Amino acid sequence: MIHRLSRRITVLELPQFQFPYCNCVWINDDRTGLIDSSPPDDGKKFLQGRTIDLLLQSHGHLDHCFLTPSLKASQVLMHPADQPMAESANAYLQEFGFHLLVPDQRMHQLYLDAIHYHPIQVTGPLQEGQVFEFGHIQVQVLHLPGHSAGHCGFFFPEQEFVFTADLDLSTFGPWYGNLSCSIADLLASLERLISLKPGFIVSGHGQAIIKEQVPARLKAYRDTIFQREKRILDCIRRGHHTLKEIARCLPTYQKLPPPQPVFLLYEYIMDMVHLNYLVDQKQVICDDQHYYLPA
Repeated sequence: MIHRLSRRITVLELPQFQFPYCNCVWINDDRTGLIDSSPPDDGKKFLQGRTIDLLLQSHGHLDHCFLTPSLKASQVLMHPADQPMAESANAYLQEFGFHLLVPDQRMHQLYLDAIHYHPIQVTGPLQEGQVFEFGHIQVQVLHLPGHSAGHCGFFFPEQEFVFTADLDLSTFGPWYGNLSCSIADLLASLERLISLKPGFIVSGHGQAIIKEQVPARLKAYRDTIFQREKRILDCIRRGHHTLKEIARCLPTYQKLPPPQPVFLLYEYIMDMVHLNYLVDQKQVICDDQHYYLPA
C-alpha cells in the first residue's frame, strides 16, 4: 500500500508482517531519501528506477535492508553498532546466537539460505542527533537501542512524526533476540518516545501510520516487557533454574510460531537478555548458570 503523507513524503506499507519486508518512507525533495529498503511488491515497483541520494537504514536486520544491494543509492548509512551484522554473514549469525546455541554448522548455512541473507555495503555512519536536510524536509536521527545495539528512529520535526522502525507497537511486544540487545536500553528508548509526544508515528511493521492513542499504545507495548518479566520470575519460582529450563516454559513467545526451531532460538536469546537485566536489577541471582530468586 502506498500512502502519501504529503507532497514530499510517501509511506510504503505492508499492513501485515511478512518476512523479509517492512514499511519504508520515501522522501522526494531537493535531495531524495529512503528510510529502510524492504518494501513489498508495490513499494518495490514504486522505487524502481528512482535515484536515491541517501538511504538511511534503521538497523542491520535483513528485513530492513533486503533490497539495498539492488537500489541506486549514492550513500547507505547505518549506526556503527549494527554495521557488522549487515556486512557479514558470520557476524549476523553471531548476533542471533547461532555460534553459542547451535553447534551444528550445517544449520548455520541452512538458516542463511532460508532467509536469503546477503551482505550490504554501508558507506557511512548514523549517529544520535544527526540532522539531514533534504530541502523542505528535515530528518533527525534518534538512537533508540534495545531491539538491536544500533537501532535508530527518525524524527520529522516539521511534520511531528517519528519513524520508529522495529519499535513497531505490535501486540507481540518488543523483540530483543540478539546477543547485543538490552532491556534497559529498550525501556529507555520507549520512555524517550513517550516523552517526545509525537503527533503520530510511522511503524516499521504492521499498520504503518498510527495516529490514535499513541502514548497509550507505546505504554502498552512497553508493558509487555513487564508481563514477560513476571512469567520468567514465575518459572524460577516453580523450580526452573537453568536457561534451558526457563526457555522451555516459553515466557516470551508462549506459543512458538513456525519454524519452531528458529523461534525457540529466539526464545532462548530473549530470555537470556531478560535474565541479564533481572540480575543487574538484583531481582534474580545467577550462580553457576543457575538462576534463583533472592532470599
